[in-house]
Amino acid sequence: MTLTIDGVNVIPYVASGGLSFQRTDVEGDNGGRTLGGTTIRDRIAQKRRLDVTCRPLGKTECATVLSLLAPESIFVTFSDPVTGGETTAEMYVESVPAQFLFQQKGGRELWGGVTFTLMER
Repeated sequence: MTLTIDGVNVIPYVASGGLSFQRTDVEGDNGGRTLGGTTIRDRIAQKRRLDVTCRPLGKTECATVLSLLAPESIFVTFSDPVTGGETTAEMYVESVPAQFLFQQKGGRELWGGVTFTLMER
């Protein structure tokens, strides 16, 4: 399994079962339905989407993940179930929540709820 963001391997931060793939169609203005109810497709592009859920992260790990996702666009390399190989795509992230879980003895903070959607531009 491969998932890198701008060359940084993020698989160690992903929860078990925390990565899903989706192909999304982008429709043009000429799509819709006829008066008889038939769908008219005007697919102008296909985009890939990755939904990622992280395991609980220490504060340094959380900062690493959030900083990787901060730029307007990023380059993501991932295992592509469509091609059976690796694909690199320019993607973006709209929002990334993080929830403070607790502080362990010795001062180690844990953050959870770090989830994000990588959408191909």
